[in-house]
Amino acid sequence: MANDGSKKKILSNSVWVIIRHLYSMITSLTIVALIARYLGPSDYGLINYCASVISIFTTLTGLGLDNLIVSEIIRNPEKKGGYLGTALVMRFGASLISYPIILAVIMAINPGNTTLLIVMAFQALGMIFQTYEVLIYWFQIELKMKYISIAIICAITITTAMRIILLINRASVEWFALALSVQSAASLLIITFFFVKKSDVRLKAGVQDAKALLRISYNFIISSMSVIIYMHADRIILERMTDSANVGIYSAAIMLATYWQFIPTALIDSARPVILEKRKKSYEEYLDLFNLIMGGVNLISFIFAVVMSSLGWFFIYFVYGSEYLDAFIPLIILSWSSFIGISGYTRTIWITGEGYYKYERRFTVTAAVLNIALDILFIWKMGIIGAAVATLITYIYEVLIVPFFFRETRIFTGLWFRSFRMIPRFTKESVKTVLKKYGSDH
Repeated sequence: MANDGSKKKILSNSVWVIIRHLYSMITSLTIVALIARYLGPSDYGLINYCASVISIFTTLTGLGLDNLIVSEIIRNPEKKGGYLGTALVMRFGASLISYPIILAVIMAINPGNTTLLIVMAFQALGMIFQTYEVLIYWFQIELKMKYISIAIICAITITTAMRIILLINRASVEWFALALSVQSAASLLIITFFFVKKSDVRLKAGVQDAKALLRISYNFIISSMSVIIYMHADRIILERMTDSANVGIYSAAIMLATYWQFIPTALIDSARPVILEKRKKSYEEYLDLFNLIMGGVNLISFIFAVVMSSLGWFFIYFVYGSEYLDAFIPLIILSWSSFIGISGYTRTIWITGEGYYKYERRFTVTAAVLNIALDILFIWKMGIIGAAVATLITYIYEVLIVPFFFRETRIFTGLWFRSFRMIPRFTKESVKTVLKKYGSDH
């Protein structure tokens, strides 16, 4: 089990990430809700359709490094500057190449739709600015996410002010798409400032480091692409088989079903360096801490799934208005999908610790194929409800079923079920750590 110092660092780091996401959530539930009402399901669906397409390319430009850099730097701390600098150049270059490809794809599948092309052009700029995410790895490893949270809160504030001005002036949908890229640009500037001030890392890029990273990351590139495809295929297929209005309603359900995930995600990201460091010292302690964190993640996810299943209709009406009430049934299904799906994110720690990269690729690729097939069938039969059912089935398959068919990964299914027995211990130790920290701070 982690010592008190490690637990305090994980807790403190997680709190800052949660504060940032709480701020983001509050602004989203106000400003984004106003924008959704102002634009209506059709134009709001247009922005979300573009976001889904961009997400696929953003994952590709990430080159699978988000799941790799942290663990590789922990294994080879002397290569910190080389790995970070090389990843920065690789990500920026991939983003520049992808930008015109996105526009070409949109022109090809939606010829003559000028509004869609402009929205995509403005919104896709954010993909280039998001190169700053490479710098976040350093703050993550050093458990200094406080500065990232401050930077993104500032960026959100700037963008919120811009959106309010756009609402007051009754701007068109294109300008709201540009606001999303402005937030990424502001985050880039502020995070770069903090990195220069707080880090003593000398960034450098090298061909050998690039080759070393790509030798491993190709598994994560394929895996991440597959995950993004089956996370966003539903909205793309919905738009092609129905219309943008259905995408807008379905996107409202997705937002409410997943907005709480910042809490378990903060816990996972904060615990990742500590867990992987323990893997080098004690396998038993590493596995114990991993299972404890997964138990906490499952507890948090279960609570929110129950809340959304019970009160989802109220949140839809309060945030989006009566014209979005058709999102209620999909919201219930998607909430339980999120309960299962977040464990897939937790699993990346275990996959990295064990070096089972090829299995993660197999899991996600087959899940993507399954999801696309289910989306086409179920959307044709049931519309937006069918899209939600396809997502739930896919997550159950990808997280719990397919790992059981491989001898090396079969243990994960058992770890997932056993993690529920860790919930009382997680609750007890979390309360104890909070009380100790509060007492020491006061």
